[in-house]
Amino acid sequence: MILDYCRNYEMYVPIVPGLEEGMKFVNTLLDKPAGRYDAEGGMYANVQEGDTYDISGDKIETHRRYLDVQIVFAGQEIFEWEEASALEILEEYDEETDFIFYKGSGKKIHATEGMFYILFPQDAHKCRGMVDGKPEHYRKIVLKLPVR
Repeated sequence: MILDYCRNYEMYVPIVPGLEEGMKFVNTLLDKPAGRYDAEGGMYANVQEGDTYDISGDKIETHRRYLDVQIVFAGQEIFEWEEASALEILEEYDEETDFIFYKGSGKKIHATEGMFYILFPQDAHKCRGMVDGKPEHYRKIVLKLPVR
């Protein structure tokens, strides 16, 4: 997992295939309404907007086919992260949805406006959690980069 400010994304371009093209794509979506947007090369992005909530009951997940690049444009959130090998599988891999679900939870990490985090196939996560137990409006883009 990588967590940093968006202004520093270029330092990760050499180690994250597709990141440079993906961030250019994200810049075309800044004013788009919530929804899915497809791009060339198998990448796509989900523009998300809503209120953070109590994620304690959510399942923690990983993906095999895509890296998540989650970019917080407005608001803040708590996300949970743990290495998948430390968790017990709850639901086996679903090829159609690209999800594996696990029992348990992870370390709580605070992401604020202007930050991004990259989740690799080994990074179990659940996102959009409330900060300090209070719901807050957020806007983010989840860029999905094909694993190469």
